[in-house]
Amino acid sequence: MTPQPTVGEIVAITTIDSDPLLLVCHLHDDHVTGVLLADFPTELLRRLQASDPDTATRRQLAQALGRADDRMTFTVPHTDYALVERDSSRPNPFEGETD
Repeated sequence: MTPQPTVGEIVAITTIDSDPLLLVCHLHDDHVTGVLLADFPTELLRRLQASDPDTATRRQLAQALGRADDRMTFTVPHTDYALVERDSSRPNPFEGETD
């Protein structure tokens, strides 16, 4: 079973062939909601990649994005994602190993 992410972590949606990456914005008992990284402007994505996954800045960004535009958010059941990052010090923290 995949551990539940925290707000601000990146997960891959495993039920879609391309494994799109999702920034987790809200946690629920049976699902998470978030915003696809592909929907981010280049500068926002650059800043997100430069941040550590467990910082207050990343959590604030995820919460602000979750409130900003409900049309951008995706709901994903706990069974349909895999954690992509726990350590942003890796050379390419968003490239994923979805074990």
